[in-house]
Amino acid sequence: MSRPWLSPVGVGFAAFLVAFLGSWIPSFWDDEIATVSSAGRSPAELFTLLQSVDAVHGTYYLFMHAWTSVFGFSELALRTPSAIAVGLTCAVTVLIGRRLGSESIGIASGLVLAVLPRMVWSGTEARQYAISALLAVVLTLLLIRAWESNRSIDWVLYGACAAVGVFVFMFFALAVASHAVAALLLRKRILGTLITSAGIGLLVLPFLLFALTQKAQVDWIQNRSFLQNLSAAAVKQFFYGDDRPTGNLPPTWILAAVGLLGVAQLVLIILGIVGLARGDRQSDQRTLLVLCLTTVILPVTGLLVVSLIAQPVYVARYLTFTAPAFALLVGLGLDYVRRNQRRLLPLAVAVVLGASLVPQLTLKSVVNEPQDTERDIAAIIGSETQGPAAVVYERPDLRDVSIAYPSAFRPLADLSLAASPAESGTLWGTNKEVTAAALSGRGHVWFVGAGGGSVPDLRAFSDAGCSSTEVKSSQRVLLLSYNCPPR
Repeated sequence: MSRPWLSPVGVGFAAFLVAFLGSWIPSFWDDEIATVSSAGRSPAELFTLLQSVDAVHGTYYLFMHAWTSVFGFSELALRTPSAIAVGLTCAVTVLIGRRLGSESIGIASGLVLAVLPRMVWSGTEARQYAISALLAVVLTLLLIRAWESNRSIDWVLYGACAAVGVFVFMFFALAVASHAVAALLLRKRILGTLITSAGIGLLVLPFLLFALTQKAQVDWIQNRSFLQNLSAAAVKQFFYGDDRPTGNLPPTWILAAVGLLGVAQLVLIILGIVGLARGDRQSDQRTLLVLCLTTVILPVTGLLVVSLIAQPVYVARYLTFTAPAFALLVGLGLDYVRRNQRRLLPLAVAVVLGASLVPQLTLKSVVNEPQDTERDIAAIIGSETQGPAAVVYERPDLRDVSIAYPSAFRPLADLSLAASPAESGTLWGTNKEVTAAALSGRGHVWFVGAGGGSVPDLRAFSDAGCSSTEVKSSQRVLLLSYNCPPR
């Protein structure tokens, strides 16, 4: 191969463009606003926050603190690191497919990953999940190298990458466990793999134990039955990446494309497994198959079982690091079609590519964008605020809109704020009771409450003689406008 760098660089750049283009279109959503809230703090303020919440995201927040100090807090600026990580992940995926398979397997797998909805979503989100996928493929490449050389330096590099991965996101530990299982199944460097994995475990154990003390922060995850979780995993883990809690179901034609994608890719995976079972390929491809199967099956099964017997923890985006292994399995299937059913290869490629691109219309908010995003709320308040103005938040977490889009709220006094997010060591700040005396004479006052038909306590407004001038209600947010003249 005269230019071995060409295919990984080309696929990686294409993957970056797929993730990057249109990444500025969607509004910030809850998880991303947590990134905004955290990254804008000093390291000392961030350390205070992590002692009570979001320790599992601390490493990423520190990185984003440095990044935003240079590039700012726009949607494009905050999401660009994720798009870069997607490009690098796909490039390394090509290298893995080439090393344990062939050039065609590497390129096919990298391209499948580049358009896989789960991967594209991670590249359009200001969170660390795309970075966890990058670390997963680098870890796999280092494992292959350590298996081949058995040199101490290669095991140290593998252990260091694994530790960084866990510190970036705690569930990355499941990737390390998957490698240990693969070593046992393949009988490859079992002692070295297990010793290194045990050392990693000892190194990250204090961090994991501390993170577990904050398990209350995932109480929002729905307590669903095992079958409900399994159904969600079957659709959302790889084939439909949008995780925003909007309540909006995508149009039927998009759901049809998601279903087609799932069926097509699962058929390709089965074909790849059948081809290897017949023994018509080299042993390295068996290594690739076992590595990928364990990396997909063990983490997904693990979180589903924990959700069933202990506490709900399964969320599709948490296991984004399994996406490259899934794409490599699909790549094996595409290579099987290329070798055995060449006439069907264009159809298989067209189905995978076309069905993957359709869900991205919702990922990039080109279609089906909800009408009550944080950006929409900020636009309403920014354009309709008149004269002296103030705002009251029913709950601290509803303050996220002002954290995401602060320019719309600069003219407004926050009457419900007891302590700012940085002062209180929380993501959203703390609230205090708003009295009629505080509202009297404030002029234009916005009330931001929870939607979904909840009934807020508005007695302070009536006691202050405030008159309602506008009501905007949605599933997520209740937005009320009041005029509060002097009494």
